[in-house]
Amino acid sequence: MASEEIRKGPWTEQEDLQLVCFVSLFGERRWDFIAKVSGVKRTGKSCRLRWFNYLQPGLKHGRMTPQEERLILELHSEWGNRWSRIAGRLPGRTDNEIKNYWRTHMRKKAQERKMSSSQSASNYLSVHIEPELDANPLKKETGPRVNEDGVKAYPMEQIWNDIAFSESAHGPSFDKHRDESCSVSTQDNPPLISPLQEQLADLWMMEQIL
Repeated sequence: MASEEIRKGPWTEQEDLQLVCFVSLFGERRWDFIAKVSGVKRTGKSCRLRWFNYLQPGLKHGRMTPQEERLILELHSEWGNRWSRIAGRLPGRTDNEIKNYWRTHMRKKAQERKMSSSQSASNYLSVHIEPELDANPLKKETGPRVNEDGVKAYPMEQIWNDIAFSESAHGPSFDKHRDESCSVSTQDNPPLISPLQEQLADLWMMEQIL
């Protein structure tokens, strides 16, 4: 086929009828041969694309349904630009049609959906995660709490800290004085004997002599 005889541009209705007729005779193969014998004056590649994208029985035409758009979004987020694989999940839609529809209508929607998901995740973290970190049960109490009777109750750790601070500011504690007084040797300070004890001791000595 000479180059000057090859047609370009939109297909006519007559060309579509001729292609359908010869594909039904020879099957979906040998596209260069079909292009030559059909008389459409198109290349074999052009005939093949025209058939699979527009003339093949069972193809859907027209705008994608909302269900199809949602499925394309989900599959594209999982598989990326694998249009043939995505087309396998949408009966009646070709990979070329899905690719063109994505680039024309749905790319912006996908970007907006991704930004919305990121914003939602950020809001969830700020609302749910950060308060849980602040509400750490191991966090020390530093001030009084008011119980059910309206009385202020101080944490025990703060009470002991106040006692230790008071002792360091005013001198040794009572326990220290008590320990020092008890540690004095009895040899340096012999115990005192009462007069009654002395009389009993004298009587006991006299009985021993007698």
